[in-house]
This record gives sequence, C-alpha cells and structure tokens, in this order.
Amino acid sequence: MSPSRVLSSRCLAALLAGALSLGPPLARAQIDNLPRLGDASADELSPATERRIGESIVREMRRRGIVYDDVEIADYLNRFAASLTATTPASGHDFEFFLVRDSTLNAFALPGGYIGVHTGLIVAAQSESELASVLAHEIGHVTQRHLARMLSRERQASVVMLASLVLAVLAARSNPQAIGGLASLGSTVAQSQMLSFSRDAEREADRVGLDILRQAGFDANGMVSFFGRLQQAGRLYDSNAPEYLRTHPLTTERMADIQSRVGETRYRQRADSVDFRLARARLRALSDTSVDGLRLTRAQFERSVRERTIDDAADWFGLATVAAAARDWPAARKAIAEVRRKLPAGHPFVERLAARVALDAGDAAAAQAIVEAALVRFPSSRALVQMRATVLLAGRDYAAAVPVLEDALKLYRGDADLWRMLSEAQGGLGRAARAHRAAAEQYALLGATPAAIEQLRLAQRAGGLDFHTASQVDARRRELEAQWREEQQERRENQR
Repeated sequence: MSPSRVLSSRCLAALLAGALSLGPPLARAQIDNLPRLGDASADELSPATERRIGESIVREMRRRGIVYDDVEIADYLNRFAASLTATTPASGHDFEFFLVRDSTLNAFALPGGYIGVHTGLIVAAQSESELASVLAHEIGHVTQRHLARMLSRERQASVVMLASLVLAVLAARSNPQAIGGLASLGSTVAQSQMLSFSRDAEREADRVGLDILRQAGFDANGMVSFFGRLQQAGRLYDSNAPEYLRTHPLTTERMADIQSRVGETRYRQRADSVDFRLARARLRALSDTSVDGLRLTRAQFERSVRERTIDDAADWFGLATVAAAARDWPAARKAIAEVRRKLPAGHPFVERLAARVALDAGDAAAAQAIVEAALVRFPSSRALVQMRATVLLAGRDYAAAVPVLEDALKLYRGDADLWRMLSEAQGGLGRAARAHRAAAEQYALLGATPAAIEQLRLAQRAGGLDFHTASQVDARRRELEAQWREEQQERRENQR
C-alpha cells in the first residue's frame, strides 16, 4: 500500500470521526457514532498529499453519482467563494468547491481544500451572506488543517472501507436506513476524545469564518441567522432529533460565542448578486423533475410572479427553467422574455437557457444565433461555451466543434462533459484514436478507471497518432493501470 493510500485511510477516518456539525440531525449523530480506529503512528499529512487524497475522494463521489455536475452553478459557486478565499486567513490554500445532489442543508470539507456544498443549502439560504457564512466556516476547517490534525489520533485503515463509510453517510442523509449496514463493520464506537476535538475544531472554524466574512465584506449576521435556524429546527423536531443535536455546542457555547463576536462587528448590508438569485431559482426549479414535482414547482413560481415578489426576475427564471424541463416551449420562451426585460444587462444563465430551449424545440439556427451573440457579451462563461459545442454537435459540424472544445479544455481539463463532447466530435470526423483518447479522460474523471484503460487500449489499436501523442497515450494507460492495481490490492486487503 502506497504512503498516499495509507494517509488517505487515516484522513478519511478523521473526516468521519470529526465530521462537521452542519449536517442534518440524523446523519450528524450517525457520523459521531462511527468506529474509532485507534492511535496514530505517523505525522500530519503534507498539503500535497492532502490534495491527492481529496482528488481521489471526489473522483469516487463522481463515480457514485453524488457530485452534481451543473456547470453553471458550480462555476458560480467557485466564483463566489473566490471572494472568501482571497482573504488573509485563506491565503496560500487551494480550494475547489463542488455540488452534491442532496436537498438537505449541509456542506463539508474534504482533504486538500475540496469543499462539498449540498444543493439544498443554496436553495435554503435566505441571503448570499448566509451562504457565505457556511462556506467561510468550511474554509476555516481547511485553513486550520483540522482533518490533518485529527489524523494524529487515527491509525492506518483501509481507504476503500472508509470511502464507503463516507458515501454511506452521504446516502443516509436522504435514506436514513442506508446507514444500518455500517453496523456490520463490528468496530467500537468513537466517544469523548473525538467529540471533544470536534467541538474545539468547530469553534475555531467559526472564529476563522467570521474573520473571513468581515474581510470579504459580507454581513457576519448571516452566520447568526443560518445557525439560528438550525438551532430552531432542532427545537421543533426535538422528539425525533438525535442525542448529538440536543447536546452539541451548536445550541449552546457555539451560538453564544458567535453572537458575541458578531455583536462586536459593525453591521454592513450587502445585496444579493443576480448570480445567487438565479442559481437558487434554477436549483429550486430542478429539485424534483418528476411530472408531479415539476407541476408543483411550476405552480409555486407562477404564484410568485403573480404576487410580484421582490425577486421576480429570479422567479421568472425559475418558471422558465421548469417550463423547459417540462418541454413547454411557448411558456419557457415567454418566461425568458420576462427575465430579459427585468434584467436589461443580460445574464449568461438566461441566454444559455434560451439557446437550450431553441435547440430542444428544433430550431438549431436560432440556438446558434443566441449562443454566438451571448458569447460576445459573456466570453468567459463555460456554460455558454458548452452550449455552443452542443449546438455544433447537434448540427454535425464536427470540424468547428473540435477547436471550440480543445480551447475550453485548456482551461477546464477536469470537465468530463467537455471530454465527452470532444470524443463525439473526433469520432464524427473519423478520428477513432483521438475519440477513444478523449473518452478515456471522460471515464477517468468519472471514476470508471477500467473503462478509461480500455479506451486508451482502443486508441493504441486504432493507430493514426503521431509519435508524441502515441507516447502520451501509452504513458497515460500505464498510469491508470498502476492506479487500478493499487485500488484492487486495497480491496483484497480489506476482504481479509
């Protein structure tokens, strides 16, 4: 087992035993009751090793379909978080924020600066400052290296087993019965040692988070209001709440400390950005895409636009999104026209949706005109670049699509959808080897390592590559094969 795998195991153990307190009640208590793994025998992780571990965990989450790959929301989230990570407390750290498809209010930090944000958190946030307060808290966990510090209390364990625990905990947020399988692990329960450390870590993350909010210009009261709602939820559902929520510092020491510190801060009002309002409306619109779910959500947005709420541009955008999901093109176009009227400066979210509606309604020419005009105004929008490639592929203009996608991948090599589209475009031009190579990167990003290896083998068999590219394909295949052998060895060791 390689050192990074050993450290992965320990870090995941720390993640589980000292998991953050923002989770929903049931999952929160279950995380605290996960097995204690023993004493440490190694030093803290290096930042580079933490990053590699985080990458492997996120890759596994992608493979399980836990990561929500909505490029518009993900890009907004990382742009928004950049204002927080640019502050003094967060300087010198690399961060990447990703979405988790889950309706519960939660966010969590992984090793290496990876921070997962539940879609439900964005929908439930009543202001952008509330969202900022949660992200700042998670950034605090990363900058203080809480996971690495907790590692010193853990011993070596199987990364495969622990990764499964992480995923089971996430699944349990939506399905409480899913956690039951963890009992079969037959280990002892973590108690006061880890809980004590977790409480200290939570208070430290709160303090660092408040400092980040102040420096970034957000209203620190957002932290009070958000945590206050969690506290109130615990009181309302006390009969079904786990023991941890009733005794955790969130309801006592932490809230008192946060309120005291915020009271010392000068109040500053910060208006919510259009990005936040539209992102929240989009997630709300797509929270349930069943026929009944879309009907209910549509009725809610229609009621809001009739009442002309203060956020009616976002409500119209939500209505357009729901109508498009229901393939009601006239209603979608009408709602898009209203959003454009209320947002005369325009917005890439709106233009991408307009292009999508035109394309799905069978008007590829209109879709191309919309997206080309939008890219002149918003050239840095990855979602619009993706939409442009989608329109070109729909029209089988593969020769035009290839350079668009290759340029985009210079900036976004971790975008599996871009690799998928490049594979389609190369295949359309009859470039089999290049199509297989692009497909391999798509599968690798999705955690399907065997499929990625097979695509690289197919690329080698297809031929037609120059010496330099062929060498890159061979090196990449060997790299993935070594990675897969190591993962298989871990699984075998775990079964002993």
